[in-house]
Amino acid sequence: MTITCPCCRAANETATCRRCKADLSLLVALETNRAARIVTAQRYAADGRFTEALREVSTAAGLRPGSDVLELHSALQLLAGDFPAAMVAYDKCRNK
Repeated sequence: MTITCPCCRAANETATCRRCKADLSLLVALETNRAARIVTAQRYAADGRFTEALREVSTAAGLRPGSDVLELHSALQLLAGDFPAAMVAYDKCRNK
């Protein structure tokens, strides 16, 4: 995963910025946690456990919003049968 340094904006693959040597370990931990939440949500969805999947996606979005979680949230709402909420989530995806 690529982390952008908040100090110098350099793209990094490690927990220390290649350019300014800033400690990026908290950002790496955050991204790792977020990715794990998304994978867990996908597994819950595959098992038909949409409430748990939506909770995991909401937690991932709280860690860092992004189009990936918006799209997953929309799909989960649709699969759960909450069509109005799925439409709201879909509109958010389109407006990003």
